[in-house]
Amino acid sequence: MHYATVEDFDEAWEYFHSNKEWFPHVRKSHVRNRLENGQLILQNNVLITQHEYQKTGPIGRNTDVISSKGDYIIHQIIAKNKGSGEASKVLKEYFEYVPTDVFLTVRANNENANKFYAKVGMEIVGTITWSQGKMPGLVWKYQQ
Repeated sequence: MHYATVEDFDEAWEYFHSNKEWFPHVRKSHVRNRLENGQLILQNNVLITQHEYQKTGPIGRNTDVISSKGDYIIHQIIAKNKGSGEASKVLKEYFEYVPTDVFLTVRANNENANKFYAKVGMEIVGTITWSQGKMPGLVWKYQQ
């Protein structure tokens, strides 16, 4: 996996800027923090923000899904070239790279993303909500 550095900020920011529909909450400071903490991957026209859980507990505030210490969570995955197959390839490489289970959350109404996660072998393991319960989401898991 190719971890991006602070020098890659402009390229990383462009992924989010071009996908405001799904990532309106992501600020430049968020991207910088991910880069500084080694939590942003840029590989083959695909961006992934992620980190390893440091303790066992719920994966979010409004869910009953529990992750274990050492599991990983993907916060965002964005393909520059939608439909090219690059995201599928990079995500499968990511699953091989991390030694444990991988979680992610996505808006329930993001049909394309939900179909994609099913296609790459993830399973729905629960639900989550954001915006004080007004925005429903799904919790997906790739089990090693």
